[in-house]
Formats: sequence, C-alpha cells, structure tokens
Amino acid sequence: MPLDPHLKEVLLQMAAAPQPNGLEEMRAAVIANSARMPRREVTIAGTRDLTIPGPAGGLPARLYTPEGEGPHPLTVYFHGGGFVAYSIETHDSVCRELCAVANTAVLSVDYRLAPEHRFPAGVDDAYAALVWAAAHGEELGADTSRLAVAGDSAGASLSIACTLRARDEDGPRIRAQLLIYPAADFVNVERYPSRRENAEGYFLTEERMKFFGQMYLADPTHAAHPHVSPLHAADLRGLPPALVLTAEFDPLRDEGVAYAEALNAAGGRATHQPGPGMIHGFANMTALSPAAAALLDQAAAWLKAELA
Repeated sequence: MPLDPHLKEVLLQMAAAPQPNGLEEMRAAVIANSARMPRREVTIAGTRDLTIPGPAGGLPARLYTPEGEGPHPLTVYFHGGGFVAYSIETHDSVCRELCAVANTAVLSVDYRLAPEHRFPAGVDDAYAALVWAAAHGEELGADTSRLAVAGDSAGASLSIACTLRARDEDGPRIRAQLLIYPAADFVNVERYPSRRENAEGYFLTEERMKFFGQMYLADPTHAAHPHVSPLHAADLRGLPPALVLTAEFDPLRDEGVAYAEALNAAGGRATHQPGPGMIHGFANMTALSPAAAALLDQAAAWLKAELA
C-alpha cells in the first residue's frame, strides 16, 4: 500500500526542519515536536499525577481514568523513544485514547533513560512499576485482577520484558499485552528485510536505531538478553495474549511479525495487526491520520475485549 498521504506530509515537514545535533538536542526536539502535535479529542473522567516507588527512587506516573462506574481494568503503559528520550508528557494523547476507547484505567510510567542509566535500569523500573500497580489497585481505583501492559517501540520492549519477569518471578498475573511496533531483536538485524527496505526516510532510521542500541547497552553481549531481544528467549511459553501492531514503512516491522509468530509457535495466543501505509510513531499521530486513528482504535477494542 502507498504511504499514508497524511503521514507523508509529516515526513516532508520533518525533513525540512533542522536536524538535531546530539542527544540533548534530540531530546529537546522531540519534546517541542510533541507539544506542537495536534491531539485527537477523546473524553475521559480525569487524570492524576503521582510518584511511585522504583528501585532507584521515585518514578513519575500519570493515572488516566475512564468515564463510568469503576473499578475499571488497569493497563500499565510504557512510552517509546529508543530508551533515551520521550516521557509521560509526550505520550499523553496515546494514553488518553487507550483509556477512552478500551475503557481501562491507564497508568503511564516514566523510567530511567539511557545513556545515563543503561540496561537493565529501564526494565527494572518498568517491572517495579508493574508490581507496585498490581498491589495498589484500591489506591488507583482499579481492578488489578484485570491487568494489562502496553507500550510503543522501546516501551513495547519493556512491556515484553515485564511479561517474562512476571512469569519467571511469580509476579502479577497479566491478562493482555498490547505491543505497538516493538523492538524484539537486537542481534540478527540483517535477518529482517524491513530493516533494509525502510532504513531511511520514514522517521525511524537504521542509523538512529544503531545509536539507540549503543546508548542503551553498556555491554554488547546484553543484546542477546531475553529482556532486550525476546526473540532470543529460551522459552516463550506461558505469556499473556498479545496484540502486535506493526507499521508497513518501519524498520521494526518484520521483527514485530516474528515475535507474534514466535508467541504462537510457543503455544500462546498472539495476533498481528499490520499497519498499511503507516510509519513508526503513528500512534502519536492519530489527529493527523484517520487511518492511524482507526488502527489505534482497533487495538484499543482488542484490549477492551481481553480485559472484559
């Protein structure tokens, strides 16, 4: 399918803008771009900012509560950004939309970023947040017997790591995992045609992914760790039902497909939802692209059904 015309316009605007030089400029640029991004209007009951305990200090978080009588299910959400950028602020609109359409409370959690805090800091923070949330349903006004994890890109990778740790460490029972264009293999990158087909020109580039990997992993051998590259996990049995969204024009497309296939091969239940005409980051662009909005709504409908 051709590139979505609305997203093509976004790419043209990005190409015309000054390119950031270095990590701090990139961080500032994504915050500025996020602030300018129009938002799709949805209605929720409200939000509440809080700080939850993490392994190295407090973690900023934001609770989104849907309309209607609760307690509602709870989805713990981790934002993307290559493990080095973005925040709960930049992903506010995604969480509002999931909250409204899936009728779930959403707890969006910040985690320590690389390179200041390399792997496994982000994984440790994400899992600590999940464990805390599961134990504090009353405080959150949520039914944590109906618990999900969700995230986009790096946040989807953290969500997968949480499901593995919850299984292996007798942690919270997770009912569903919503994975939006996840990173799932830091080792065999040449294996995936999408890495070559979409290496440049579609927002997320192969060069930038290499940069993210260098920032995130202090030790190159960590690339094969299952909490980094779940496609290299020895065992994918016993994990929650998954919906994996991918984007057609995304370097990560094929490893997302491969992860869904691996979950099914291990006896799990995973659905791959392709994103025709989409680019990496489309979940943050729903106000610009009706097709992107429809895809996120389909994913939210799946989540609602899994948590019913």
